[in-house]
Amino acid sequence: MAATQLAVAATGAPSARPRVLMVTYSAGYEHEVVHRAAPGVLSTAERVVDELARRSGRFHVTHVATRDDVQRLTAATVRAHRVMLFFTTGELPMPPATRDALLSSVREGAGFVGVHSATDTWYAVPEYGALLGGVFDGHPWHQRVRLIVEDRAHPATQHLGESMEINDEIYQFRDWSRTRVHVLLRLDPRSVDIGRGKRADGDYALAWTRSYGRGRVMYTALGHEPAVWADARFHAHLLGAIDWALGGG
Repeated sequence: MAATQLAVAATGAPSARPRVLMVTYSAGYEHEVVHRAAPGVLSTAERVVDELARRSGRFHVTHVATRDDVQRLTAATVRAHRVMLFFTTGELPMPPATRDALLSSVREGAGFVGVHSATDTWYAVPEYGALLGGVFDGHPWHQRVRLIVEDRAHPATQHLGESMEINDEIYQFRDWSRTRVHVLLRLDPRSVDIGRGKRADGDYALAWTRSYGRGRVMYTALGHEPAVWADARFHAHLLGAIDWALGGG
């Protein structure tokens, strides 16, 4: 994270636009889209979010991409951001006080956007799984699939029509219940060999929203493949998620 970003975030210096804290450190498996080719060179996912911020003019982005970045985060830095966006894996080495500040910040009204492997993160922190509304439980399908759009009015899905087809790695989840979330997208079971999944009900939601205290949480399971990050539909999906988490829609 750049020194200037740390200074602005830590002091809470005023800005015309809200800040999004984008965490892409991988304590476990590192996805290609968050890999930095060299120190200081943004990954594919970081470049896309930066471009969404630039084109929309709606927010600024602070990047947290290395172990040192995560360990240097403070409660004040976290609270200087309106939305946290995670594309992460494993047990993040965030100081406990900072992690607690992140969770309480969302409970108090901040936003949180989890992308793809955000559900494959912090297994040792049960409250984090409760915040997201589900925990990664394998990826039975890695292929072209059809997704059914359940909410055609939400900012993250209003551009998708009734359904969409996409080639991506498709997750399933444990500790997830439709009664605790508002589903935006689900897998069309007719587009895969559904017997490879674990759910008896065949209900595989792939994007949802939920409330966490006064905070807005959105999760999307899409985003494994680099081609997805080049897809304009995914760009609109992600921008809609960030906008909604910031309080819009």
